[in-house]
Amino acid sequence: MSLYVLGDTVGQDIARLDAAKQFTATLLDVRTEASSTRGVLLLRNTSGELEQPIRTDRGDSEAGRAMIERARALIGHRVRVYRLNERMASNPKLEVRIVVHLADFGLDTDPVHENSAKQNVLAAAEGDTAVAQRAWSEAGLPETGAVSVSQLVDALARLP
Repeated sequence: MSLYVLGDTVGQDIARLDAAKQFTATLLDVRTEASSTRGVLLLRNTSGELEQPIRTDRGDSEAGRAMIERARALIGHRVRVYRLNERMASNPKLEVRIVVHLADFGLDTDPVHENSAKQNVLAAAEGDTAVAQRAWSEAGLPETGAVSVSQLVDALARLP
């Protein structure tokens, strides 16, 4: 019986993966949503912009906890993101983006242009210039010039 349940679970996971849309991005942060216990991934796409939030399964489930831990281990890495749109339980007319798999392509060592990095911090600060500037300054980032992904990650981690 347990083999049947395991096979059924694996089959469902494979079906989700097959249906998922894919894109490459750099994983910058993972936060836990208090209301749902889901992990919320902050991703910088290949054009340098922040992606719309992508969530994990609920953190109070085994699969959700595992994905949150995996994502946290990949902060600063370039990843291939496999995501699905799933209807919200509270409002079936709305959909949320759910990550079903992350493939690791290694640390992102490309420099991040100054303007792009500052726009990323400002977007993550939800447009609050003072908060973004404080995070930038506290991270010790230079006023001008490119920054590394790890420096950008550090600035983002300083946002409330």
